[in-house]
Amino acid sequence: MFPTGHRRNRALLASTTVVVAALVTVLTSACSDSSQPQPSGGGTTTGATTTETAAAPGDALEEGLYFYPSVEGATLSYANSGMGAGTTEVTVDSVSSDAQGQTVNVTEVVSGDGTPPVTVERSFRTGADGSLVISADAFGAFGSSFTVTAVGDDILIPGIAELSAGNESSGETFVDMSGSGVEMHNEVTYTVSGVGAESVTVAAGTAEAYVVEIALEITSSLTGTTTPGTARYWFVPGFGLAKQEMNLLSMTLATELTASSVPLP
Repeated sequence: MFPTGHRRNRALLASTTVVVAALVTVLTSACSDSSQPQPSGGGTTTGATTTETAAAPGDALEEGLYFYPSVEGATLSYANSGMGAGTTEVTVDSVSSDAQGQTVNVTEVVSGDGTPPVTVERSFRTGADGSLVISADAFGAFGSSFTVTAVGDDILIPGIAELSAGNESSGETFVDMSGSGVEMHNEVTYTVSGVGAESVTVAAGTAEAYVVEIALEITSSLTGTTTPGTARYWFVPGFGLAKQEMNLLSMTLATELTASSVPLP
């Protein structure tokens, strides 16, 4: 049996890990279909000012950032390793389009080693400018042992043209968690930036991807300390997530695409 202080430290570490994982892996509840490609809670976009020729939505979306392919009925499998070892099975339930972009509605079944599967339904919005918006609601219902509520900025990932020009986005979300003997209030701030294009090879194949980095800072009410974290996404334009890596407290979570009914471009 662990000493009381050791148990508390383990609980704190596990809870902080869940908060970051909820943001980075976004294995959580649905975001609103009405999400638009800009921060809804005061998030900002900064960086170099660029002048671009407006493109038709269809043209932009072909090179847009998606989390999952905008193909109804598509199925994808991901392998998760590290602190969140297991699998994620994804089914694209429906896709809706309008002049502002596309919304992809999916069902995810997340299975971990020795834990019951968790099924969640989520939506992702890709704007006509190729940007990707993930709602602050992404913090809800990460796992059966935690109750999670969040209020704050949507996660805005600007389009590739803006990221390549040096633009960034940032925001702040307040997250309350309870479960496993822990009550926490967390302030989560994030900054999204572009790393550049590169070839990525995963079990499902090889493709050209654009790399997006998210820098995180989490301030916990339990300790008053701030924990930094980073995540990298390899997004294949017009397709979605091929690979992901997250680092927190010397721990790593890695995710890669192992199979897809929609071939990598």
